[in-house]
Amino acid sequence: MKQWTDIIKEVFPVAYILDSAFEYPIGDDGWRFTRESEEIYRAGTLDTWFDYDYDWGKGHMFVNLQDMVTGDELIKLHRFFKGLNYPLKYITVLCWPLNIEKTLPKDSFNVINFSSHQYETWCTYKSAEDVLREEFAHTKKTFEYNFVCPQRIYKPHRAALHSVIGKYPHGNTSLQSKGIELRYPSLSFQDYDNTYDNLSNLLAMKQNYNTALFSIVSESQYREKYGIITEKTFNSIVAGMPFLLCSHRFGLQDVNEYGFQTYPHFFDEHYDSIDNQVRIKFMLELNKRLVADKLTAVEMQTFYEDLSPTIEYNRDYFFDQFGDQLISNLRRDLLNIWNG
Repeated sequence: MKQWTDIIKEVFPVAYILDSAFEYPIGDDGWRFTRESEEIYRAGTLDTWFDYDYDWGKGHMFVNLQDMVTGDELIKLHRFFKGLNYPLKYITVLCWPLNIEKTLPKDSFNVINFSSHQYETWCTYKSAEDVLREEFAHTKKTFEYNFVCPQRIYKPHRAALHSVIGKYPHGNTSLQSKGIELRYPSLSFQDYDNTYDNLSNLLAMKQNYNTALFSIVSESQYREKYGIITEKTFNSIVAGMPFLLCSHRFGLQDVNEYGFQTYPHFFDEHYDSIDNQVRIKFMLELNKRLVADKLTAVEMQTFYEDLSPTIEYNRDYFFDQFGDQLISNLRRDLLNIWNG
């Protein structure tokens, strides 16, 4: 499995790659530029580099942005580069949210929809494919709960979701930063912070996934116009779970754009296009029979068998094609810029 930086170097042999332009962790007011970024930009390091290469036409700077970047932050970066008088057509920004480039003026830098974190997570899961397929095989399902909904960090949309589904005894829901854990073992809030290992976290939650029919995925973003699809959704896919998606508007559409199938023949998915203020409410009301009413083990087994073709398609697509598709799209977009 190739590193994403190697793909850039294959297309742009003369390339300056800034791996992280913002400072971790994200603050209440969003991302801030790293001190390294400020020093690199302002000290003139890139002035020499640009003078040497961009007249040739193939020199290029690539700026890799972190996950939950908003349109406002992209505009902030645009103004920053504008103020330094760098030639924007020789700058490409890699960012996660699909279609977020629509927030920029036409004279801005190039944008490629690519997430290094998403790709690196896939690489880790792919390396453990045999283990994951075994641990989440259909023979491991026991159907104790209608649904599982793992939530780690408090966010307003997660609190709103938990206020409804947390009261159902036939659901398995957590909100770890508020001290609410899943019914079966998983990594503690602090253990995950210490390791930040998504594979270990998924395997630690296996009994919670294997004892439920479907999952309610509580994604990282909700109100943002251009949100992200993270390992939270991919965990459900790898674990063989149909899923409702509590995410930004048109999140299910983004899942489809990545090449996965959703479950409109099982869930009412009309909630995906509904306004932020009521989308959670409609997601739950439109699927009340599955969420609010206790299903029998026989019903869940029947549903699972009916859904198995889509479950297996998604899992096979994830392991066999998804990562390669991310890299293929990255290479295509790089070549379009090279030839532009």
